[in-house]
Amino acid sequence: MNKLINEIKKKSKDLYNANNDELKNSIVKLKKRAEKEGLEEILIDWFAIVQEVSFRELGLRHFDTQLLAGILLHEGKIVEMKTGEGKTLASSLPVSLNALSKKGVHVVTVNDYLAQRDEQTMGKIYNYLELKSGLVINGQNSKEKKKNYLRDITYLTNSEVVFDYLRDSCAYNLEEIVQRPFHFCVIDEIDSILIDEARTPLILSNYQGEPNRNKLSLAKKVANNLEKEIDFQLDEKRRDINLTEKGYKKCQSLLGKKSLYDPEDPWILEILNALKAKYLFKLNKDYIILKNKIVIVDEFTGRVMEDRRWSMGIHEAIETKENVEIGSGTKTKTAITYQNFFPLYPKIAGMTGTAKTAEKEFADIYNLEVIVLPTNKPMIRKDFPDLVYQTELSKWKAVLEQSKKCYEKGQPVLIGTTTVEKSEFLSDLFKISNIPHQVLNAKPENLVRENEIIAQAGKLYAITIATNMAGRGTDIILGGNAEFLVKEKLIKYCLLTKEQFLEEIKNQKYEKKEKLIEFYEKIKIEYLRENNKLIEKIKELPLFLDEGNDCLTTTYNWMLENEKKEWKKNNKKIKELGGLFVLGTERHETRRIDNQLRGRAGRQGDPGISQFFVSLEDDLIKLFGGANLKGWVNYLLEDENIPLQSDFLTKGLENAQKKIEDYNYDIRKNVFQYDDVLNAQRKKVLKARNELLFNNTYEKLFLRYLEITIDKNCNQILTEWNKNRPNSKEKTVNIWKKKKTTLTEKTILEKSFGAYSFEKINLKTQKNKNNLYKEIWIKNDLCFASSSFYEKGFIKKTRENLLLSLIDIYWTKHIERMSSIKETINWRAYGQQNPLNEYNLEAFKSFKSMFEQIRISMIYSSLNSPIHS
Repeated sequence: MNKLINEIKKKSKDLYNANNDELKNSIVKLKKRAEKEGLEEILIDWFAIVQEVSFRELGLRHFDTQLLAGILLHEGKIVEMKTGEGKTLASSLPVSLNALSKKGVHVVTVNDYLAQRDEQTMGKIYNYLELKSGLVINGQNSKEKKKNYLRDITYLTNSEVVFDYLRDSCAYNLEEIVQRPFHFCVIDEIDSILIDEARTPLILSNYQGEPNRNKLSLAKKVANNLEKEIDFQLDEKRRDINLTEKGYKKCQSLLGKKSLYDPEDPWILEILNALKAKYLFKLNKDYIILKNKIVIVDEFTGRVMEDRRWSMGIHEAIETKENVEIGSGTKTKTAITYQNFFPLYPKIAGMTGTAKTAEKEFADIYNLEVIVLPTNKPMIRKDFPDLVYQTELSKWKAVLEQSKKCYEKGQPVLIGTTTVEKSEFLSDLFKISNIPHQVLNAKPENLVRENEIIAQAGKLYAITIATNMAGRGTDIILGGNAEFLVKEKLIKYCLLTKEQFLEEIKNQKYEKKEKLIEFYEKIKIEYLRENNKLIEKIKELPLFLDEGNDCLTTTYNWMLENEKKEWKKNNKKIKELGGLFVLGTERHETRRIDNQLRGRAGRQGDPGISQFFVSLEDDLIKLFGGANLKGWVNYLLEDENIPLQSDFLTKGLENAQKKIEDYNYDIRKNVFQYDDVLNAQRKKVLKARNELLFNNTYEKLFLRYLEITIDKNCNQILTEWNKNRPNSKEKTVNIWKKKKTTLTEKTILEKSFGAYSFEKINLKTQKNKNNLYKEIWIKNDLCFASSSFYEKGFIKKTRENLLLSLIDIYWTKHIERMSSIKETINWRAYGQQNPLNEYNLEAFKSFKSMFEQIRISMIYSSLNSPIHS
């Protein structure tokens, strides 16, 4: 694509000397061309304009690799760009180009901070291009969300866009719907969303009532009495638990029950959940306790998810285990996985620093191609083979020793751990050794300072312990981040008295300190005048400097200039020391997570070092051949404190990771196959709801459903009548009376006729049958017409809401039914049946039954309405 890139750069160079009016005029002309010619025809010219606008508004000009990324993203591909290569800026090219279609473009990120930051930063480019950008975050009301979804470009998080879709799919009037039809979506950290979180369904729940606390407590006591491998089998790879026959009988005995599967009083789910809560879900790894509540920790991003709960009773079991407040019971209203949600967009593209290892899955499940882009500057980071220790204790000693060495000479260290518990254990070791450090994990007090901690992780003498570095957004700059440092100081100065301020700057390395004192006094006056809002402005720097007051802008620029002088010295010194040292303390289940950690070093051609310190007692090694490996290492090394370093061992660990990746891929593929049938059904239900909401189809649907019901029952009556011909002169109505039918069906038939007496029904001929239908049509036309005597809008809304609520009620029951079937369907394999085929058959039967129930309930409810009678 060098030819395309060169053409873009040439056109961009031609625009360099154009004034603003000329550039704006070029933008208008290109937009008009886009309406007639299409986006591909104007791509070169548009990218050239965006590159020039970016330089004028942000002082940033797209690198060649960013231009290449922009082209590939527009084509609907996944681009792998290393950390620090500028994915956010690269995305502005295809995002703004596709926004010209006026159908809306979504830019999806993994957290609210990144969505806000990127919308604010890139918004300056879009504003110049006269494109409107918006932001959708948690906490906004429907009106705000609708306004932002209608913008040309909308920045939002992966969970928010899905939950808005689910809420829209349950809306009862048009005003509640916030999204418009999907068009183009660019997903940041696409592997984290479409791979790591693919299995997790996003569930919209209804309140189900208070959970049975006595039952949960009793299940916990029973689980505590069960012995591992005797009463139950634990499969850590699959994260599953099954009772043995002995364990099942023991549970029956302890509970005094004949069966754990009794439909009137089932216990099996509570027992298994209590066991899972005890053995599979770990405190400070899978969850933390915050304000006496269980809060889930995202294993891939290390963030807490306060608005999420595990389903199927797991969350309540963990709450019981930890003796915290038990949340209200919930019932699934509707749900969807990321696997099925994002393909709803006609075109999707994605960016990440680590996608290559999952390219097969992207191709198989999402039909997306992964392209690895070269770095703008050569990568010179040194990735050393793993150091393998015999025990976990000897590993932690080595981590501490290596960190001390780096600290003594000033080299910054980033230490990656896999759990909150281990990050805090390591922090305690550092405190005992009097080594200053920062901790970044899922604890809220640490997450509040997330960007500040990451921004300064590259400073001299900095040691940072982090549970995960995926999707953090902020770059680690060698020597520290001067902009963040200036902001911190300005905020601090605002809160100090003059005496405190003078004491604070006494040891600062600023020239002409009297100038800073003058600025301080002006800032303090401004701070008080702004009712303490100045701090919010400072936090947004360097964005919108041109919109800030002169005093703040001058102070910020002057301080930044001074800080950059110091930063250049520190940057040079750290490069001489070898750059950032990334130290992994355990191999993750997937290589991508390890690569994300490694990728924090060696940014934009900087030097860097990465190495993993692992032990034979780590979970990954224990699960995959740890015993054999331990015996081999013990044979080679007598001293447990001496590590074994070999490429062979490193490759062995990577092979273990690949096995887990393949295993997890098979699970995700299996989930996708099972969910695919529900996804097709979900689309049909949503289509039916939208027909009602947008096209006012209630009357047509009602008559169609009524005809089906009458037709079905009339055919049954005719069949019975024909059986008795010609010997019997019995009236059809008597045959009807003999026929076994439900009260609902009989009521529907009786209520469907007007002057035509039910007793006079005679279906000997087709003509009589046609007369019957004419009677039904006339009767219902009169009924619908009668509603004009009432408040027509209210009547219409009530009828629609009735049907919408019926659809939701029976769809929820269908989902629950299919969830139960899915839990047990694999047993059918023992009967030589294909579980997936069986599941599809059951799903078809259940779905058909669901629509039958909706149809009958709708007609019955409507015919019994006083307005319809």
